[in-house]
Amino acid sequence: GTSSKPPPSDDVESGEKEAFISSIGKGLAEQLGYGESSEFEEGLKECCPSLTWQQRLWGFGIFLIFGMVLSYVSGFYIMDPARFALLYTAGNVCALGSTMFLTGPISQFKRMFHPDRAVASGIYISAMILTVVVARRTGKIWLVMPLIFIQWLSLIWYSLSYVPFGRRILSSIVSFCCKGICDCFG
Repeated sequence: GTSSKPPPSDDVESGEKEAFISSIGKGLAEQLGYGESSEFEEGLKECCPSLTWQQRLWGFGIFLIFGMVLSYVSGFYIMDPARFALLYTAGNVCALGSTMFLTGPISQFKRMFHPDRAVASGIYISAMILTVVVARRTGKIWLVMPLIFIQWLSLIWYSLSYVPFGRRILSSIVSFCCKGICDCFG
């Protein structure tokens, strides 16, 4: 016969989470929203109630890599705007959805529309929808590419909201580069 493993205890689950938090550092974990908050714990139980912390990390990694592969493969279809846009956007959706393994859908939604990142999230989601609609309706790559670029920029801006001083650093770099270019031509 087969022997069945008992379900992991809360102690094991808690130990896995604590090991993850200590590996990335408590300060960074809290900044990313992975601290001791009950919202975090509820998000995990809501998304994947029977998965261990390690299984959630695997789910996150697999979805993230799959999303990256889809986005990469989309480049081979650049001359077919509808297929290109669909693959690229599906890759972004998978990559974004990967974090739901870690936080849960409701917690992810709350984080996305936190005042610090609501505009970037709204632009990102709108650009993904518009990219697919424009590609399927018009089939014109010159209309699709600016929307892909907007997706990319809004994803960067959204992602930097999770990095301490990330947006400020990027803004300073862009400002410095623009000033340098203006000085060269001015």
